[in-house]
Amino acid sequence: MLRLSAITLCCALALTACKPQEQKPAASAPASAVSHKIDGPSVSVKTARGEVTVPQKPERIAVYDLGMTDTLTKLGVPVGATVDKTRLPYLDAAFKDSKKVGTLFEPNYEALNAYKPQLIIIGSRAAKAFDQLNAIAPTIEMTADTKNLKESGKERIDAFAKIFGKEAEAEKLKAEIDASFEAAKTAAQGKGKGLVILANAGKLSAYGPTSRLGGWIHKDIGVPPVDEAIKEGSHGQPVSFEYLKEKNPDWLFVLDRGAAIGEEGKAAKDVLNNPLVAETTAWKKGRVVYLVPETYLAAGGAQELLNASKQVADAFKAAK
Repeated sequence: MLRLSAITLCCALALTACKPQEQKPAASAPASAVSHKIDGPSVSVKTARGEVTVPQKPERIAVYDLGMTDTLTKLGVPVGATVDKTRLPYLDAAFKDSKKVGTLFEPNYEALNAYKPQLIIIGSRAAKAFDQLNAIAPTIEMTADTKNLKESGKERIDAFAKIFGKEAEAEKLKAEIDASFEAAKTAAQGKGKGLVILANAGKLSAYGPTSRLGGWIHKDIGVPPVDEAIKEGSHGQPVSFEYLKEKNPDWLFVLDRGAAIGEEGKAAKDVLNNPLVAETTAWKKGRVVYLVPETYLAAGGAQELLNASKQVADAFKAAK
């Protein structure tokens, strides 16, 4: 009996170790204990980790987030150092002359130290490296709140405008984003219900109204969800072809993750070319929208918000 109990306990421990642990949102993470003495003017800005004081108009900045590189570039702020590569052509110009200081997940500390940044800006993918980066230079995490993507993106615009003295540019940019979303919202009215899915390695996941991929479509553009009971999670709710047929959305919004990050594999269009999917209204009427990759790679970036909202608006306007 004792031997059996021991075996049972070992199995339970093994299962616990394999079970994914729930991660706290970045906003609840404590700020680093490192305190930087800032010589010259400084400003206090809202970040994902609360209010932080940073240098005003720093000349050497390093950025570990594509969405924030997007916004800074749109505001006319030069990004002196950033990650090794981007798969977003509209950011090529920003990357061309910048120093390469690692990847989104693994900073190159030697290269970063050599660059001597005055400010480091990160997103969720580099959040684990916050303390190490903050030991080098003042570091702020500017991860967008994907449950409220448009407004969160505009808050980041305001924060950067305050840091870099770009208030006039920020007001113009926010107005442009509002107008683009309003146009998409108008175009979507009365056009039916939608479902947001992600295709990854031949598998499908659905995202609901408060998710990182579905929130902006349902909440900010106003597309009614075909399923109100989707279980939210960072990786969505796994679904089948039968699920798509059963829910029968008027619109399918599809993010091809493999294509976005450059992985080889079956394209989302091929995965969805299935007899069950073919019975949905979305497929029959040609209302399948393959979202631009920046919706996954640069969520909350100013240009990303403009590109994504325009893509959806154009799709609704063209609907028969």
